[in-house]
Amino acid sequence: GVMGLAALIVILLNFAAIRPATRLISLILIGVGSYLLLSAQATPTDWAKATTHNASLLSLVLTVPLLSSILAFEPYPQYLSRITAGLMTSPFRFYAVSATMVTFLSCLLNLASLHFVHQLLRSTAEKCPASLFPRALARGFTPNVMWSPSFISVALAIQYAGISWFTVAPVGIALALTGFGCVLLIGWLEYGKLPDFAPTQTEVAGKPIDKKVAKIGLLKLLCQTGLLISMIIILEYATKKSALILVPLISFTGPVLLAALYGKTRTYFQQFREFFDEKLSRMYNETLLFSAIGFFGYALAHSDLPAQIPLLVSHFGLDTPFKLILIIVAAIGLLSLLGIHPMITIAAISVSLPPGSIPLSGRELAGAFLAGYVLYSLCSPFSAINLIMSSLTNVNPLVVGLKQNFSFALVYMIFSITIILLFLPR
Repeated sequence: GVMGLAALIVILLNFAAIRPATRLISLILIGVGSYLLLSAQATPTDWAKATTHNASLLSLVLTVPLLSSILAFEPYPQYLSRITAGLMTSPFRFYAVSATMVTFLSCLLNLASLHFVHQLLRSTAEKCPASLFPRALARGFTPNVMWSPSFISVALAIQYAGISWFTVAPVGIALALTGFGCVLLIGWLEYGKLPDFAPTQTEVAGKPIDKKVAKIGLLKLLCQTGLLISMIIILEYATKKSALILVPLISFTGPVLLAALYGKTRTYFQQFREFFDEKLSRMYNETLLFSAIGFFGYALAHSDLPAQIPLLVSHFGLDTPFKLILIIVAAIGLLSLLGIHPMITIAAISVSLPPGSIPLSGRELAGAFLAGYVLYSLCSPFSAINLIMSSLTNVNPLVVGLKQNFSFALVYMIFSITIILLFLPR
């Protein structure tokens, strides 16, 4: 109740500042949800539960940016520049370094990793084909979409497939490793035969950083990242609580603990103040959209519509694992091209086709949700990744998404569906 009341206050205070498209979609979802609740003669308790149905997801989205505060503890951009400058001597090597850097950093920075790496490597990118850098950044981001407990995609898969992170982890990690392999393989086919170029001389303010110091610094960052992820996993195993509850908890406490260990408490509280003043106060778009989707999902689940879907699926002969996974992935991807967020599609599918009513296990259903989310991330002109890459490169989101990454996304989906169906135990 407290979370719902807080979300309502934030929405009302900032309603005029919310993006028009977000406002329209959210009002439609709330309107349809209200009609379904009224038709089902919902009780006041049902209405209250509907308003807070996505409270855990909303908490995750609002608190995860705090994990990135540890990047202020040391001059990590200079460390990365010092280590990677000599490695980027050809278009493919630059592609591989860029993608790998985003894959690693997005564990902490999430979407902000795209800005971070673009700023760090854009001078070297000028020596490569124009399409190479945005492809490397977008593709490098996607492996974490499949497994990381701090990503909204994984939180969605956990919540709407009704399973724990430990249950989805085998499929998520397998799909992530496959995705990273696809990133390198397709990148090699696209850019592997292009000629070498001279390494870019990076300019760093102040005294040049010794390579050994840079290596030690990056090793510490790797250990810190591993510790934060491990804390989430260990706590979930020990407490049996969902990652949706534990990720916000670790987002608050983990960086504080690391700051105390490294003597960076003052630096952390500066980062926290910036987060509270500049980031959290501007998250009203996410607050409204996630609250509206949760309201709609709860209302849909308590209507008569979901009971009819499994019957229709069986009637049309679509009740085989392969066909169901293909339909789910395609539905998420195709609807996202029209601007419908995967969260809406996944919420509707999970209510209409819950585990037990179809021949898919919770793990397979979660795998299908994750694969569909990647398809949205790479191809939809409305995805956050493509909108960011469009703003960074001044290229139309349709070009950044469909034209530059459709073939990669198609190959990735073929491998993903094969793994979900054939290589993972139920």
